Amino acid sequence: MPQLPSPPPTPVAPNSISENILSAHPKRKVKKCLSSGFSNLLVASLLLVLTGFPKNSGCRSYSEALATSFYKHSSNTQTYLNRNVHSAANKNYIRDSNAIQSLRGGSLFTSSEDIEQEVVNGGGKVQKKSKKKGFQASATFTTGISIDKVNGEGPNEKAAIEGMSESDGPMATMHIAETNLPTDIGQFRLRAYRVNEDSQTLRNKYVGSEPCVIYSPRHPPFGESGVPVRIHDQCLTSEVFRSQRCDCKEQLKMALEYVEEHGGAIIYLQQEGRGIGLANKVAAYALQDVGMDTVDANTHLGFPEDCRQYGVVPSILEDLGIDSIKLMTNNPRKIDRLSALGLKIDDTIPMVVPTSNPFNRKYLQTKQDRMSHTNFGEMLSLPSKDSTEEVVQQAVTTLLQSGSSVAEEFINEGEEMAAAAISSALLVDTDQAGVTAADDGYCFGRESVEAAVAAVARGELVVVVDDMDRENEGDFIMSADLCTPETMATIVRYSSGVICIGMEGERMDELDLPAMMENNEDPKETAFSVTVDATREHGITTGISATDRAITMNVLANSKSTSIDLVRPGHIFPLRAKEGGTLTRDGHTEAAVDLSRLAGRHPSGVLCEIVSEENPTEMARLPELKRFCKKHGYVLTSIVDIAQYRRDTESSQ
Repeated sequence: MPQLPSPPPTPVAPNSISENILSAHPKRKVKKCLSSGFSNLLVASLLLVLTGFPKNSGCRSYSEALATSFYKHSSNTQTYLNRNVHSAANKNYIRDSNAIQSLRGGSLFTSSEDIEQEVVNGGGKVQKKSKKKGFQASATFTTGISIDKVNGEGPNEKAAIEGMSESDGPMATMHIAETNLPTDIGQFRLRAYRVNEDSQTLRNKYVGSEPCVIYSPRHPPFGESGVPVRIHDQCLTSEVFRSQRCDCKEQLKMALEYVEEHGGAIIYLQQEGRGIGLANKVAAYALQDVGMDTVDANTHLGFPEDCRQYGVVPSILEDLGIDSIKLMTNNPRKIDRLSALGLKIDDTIPMVVPTSNPFNRKYLQTKQDRMSHTNFGEMLSLPSKDSTEEVVQQAVTTLLQSGSSVAEEFINEGEEMAAAAISSALLVDTDQAGVTAADDGYCFGRESVEAAVAAVARGELVVVVDDMDRENEGDFIMSADLCTPETMATIVRYSSGVICIGMEGERMDELDLPAMMENNEDPKETAFSVTVDATREHGITTGISATDRAITMNVLANSKSTSIDLVRPGHIFPLRAKEGGTLTRDGHTEAAVDLSRLAGRHPSGVLCEIVSEENPTEMARLPELKRFCKKHGYVLTSIVDIAQYRRDTESSQ
């Protein structure tokens, strides 16, 4: 590849960058001046594009070649990057303790503790600035005015931030409120906290004061030990703006999926940019745009590489009653920081994204090489995912070819959450809050009953809803003689736990199952009998487990069983169905018997009400039940449909 062409001869200022680099000496005061000029930058950029990156130019990156070319083609002097000297707390980031070590991405790294810096502005006026006056940095080539400048708060503020990043102190929090958090991944609970007033002075000013906890209502973490916990730091650019410069949104998604399936909690902390705040993070990104990595960018702005604080974590875990945790992390430093706060960490759970992309590969490599992150394995050696432009183009091509909706046909890593939200919205029929029959007598249609009958015949669960003017609830229903411990466990997981069996009255009399009360005061006239369990001869232990309750269902649905095969009271609620089934009474008891009979099974059906996942204190209603059935693959029908199906089929016989 050809070398960059030599520029026309231009006068070089005595204090130019090239002279300072060549003549730098440990005992000299180093002057940091940078030739600039926007037109010269354009010339340098064009030359690199036209001639390519010179392999033998001595530059380690495209950004260095650009900076070198820029310096060669400049005649103006102006401040580019005026970096505050690293303090003793950050001396581990200094490459050379004597003088300028390298030119990287257009920035100069210095280390002398006694440097005075001469800033040459666009007008040629020299201003001396001591390192003790403050710190500033700019990430753009400009003429006259330095935009994207980040001004620090002076030595006291900087020292305070550095001190807090080096060692956290406990910060007390108070629980504020808790609510439901429905997501495309599952149903969660969101628990909000606030840092106490007396602890506010300990807080880095760029760190938020309102942490929160996310957990699954199916696996509450309260009062447990060895709880899987992800301590996740806010990343607005990734999690909200969908940036691909890091792996934060992917790790948050992985943590949510893990907690939804296995239990645990996510402690979400407002610590943008590893604790430097959003505006400073944007400035750090600008420095990365010209060649720095994430560590150098933060330290170049005058911050430690990590300003995060975890002092609120012990207080939150104490509130949750969690004695020890399994930390979901790849970061050994986080383990050390939390252990120093007194947390008991039993184990760690890796949180590694499957692959990198062109925009975050350098960031991930830096986390591994310079921030001690582990568990990456061969991930960084794998090919990157498609770039955003290629993914979008693929989406457009797919949609044009198929004509299908985004939500149903094209869901990728970048659009998954949005597409899932669209899918959920499409499933909600706001005009149909409950079941009402159409002119033909059906709600979901005759096909829904036929599908339900076939599913019951296979031993599967179906969901049956009643009229919106009745209970407006949905029940799991299945054939009792095909009930297994696994299906019973599913019923228990999603239901009220009051598991019943609908039976014909004649069969209940044979089994000596009298009414629970002589005077039934139930407003829906549900005919409860005495509760039962199968006897120990059938393998029953306590009667409450999914296995025991499945056995009891099988015994009740066995035509050879007698009254001595049952003990009273127990954990199963037999319900006496009205003669004539759903044609006589529009109840779930009758629907369970009708579906079992129509499926060719024993006319005894398991039934139990489904509890709302979105609002666990309530029962699931039709809109949620439609989403629930689509998610899990259950057939959905109604008592109205079953009754009309019987009218249609039995009148033709």
